[in-house]
Amino acid sequence: MLLFWSWRIFGSTKFKKYHKPYLKNYYNYKTNLIYSEYALVTTEPSLITASQLESITLTIKRALKRKGKIIHRVFPHQSLTKKPQEVRMGKGKGNVHQWVQVLKPNSIILELHVSSKAVAKIALKAASNKLPFKTKLIV
Repeated sequence: MLLFWSWRIFGSTKFKKYHKPYLKNYYNYKTNLIYSEYALVTTEPSLITASQLESITLTIKRALKRKGKIIHRVFPHQSLTKKPQEVRMGKGKGNVHQWVQVLKPNSIILELHVSSKAVAKIALKAASNKLPFKTKLIV
């Protein structure tokens, strides 16, 4: 019963707090297009936060003007913790600060299903400007 309630309180993850994500240079991870012919792909190992994903989604929607479909290939499952400022050492792990997803090189962030190639390029270029790491477009 206690396990059930702890799961209900802390959301849909098995544990409330995780170890810090480890960035490695893994290749061939979510690298093939499945749903459409345009995609935004990372070129370096990095973390993407939930707010960054929301930001690029809104940017692409603004560029598409309801003429296409966005398919997300990543979801921020992992929690990052942070202790408040001016707190002494010890006293346990900090509170959950943000949710992130570890991205390997050449992994697809999102796919875009749209009829026009020019519109897809403009939308994905605008989305890549919102991200703090290097990306490329796949056609």
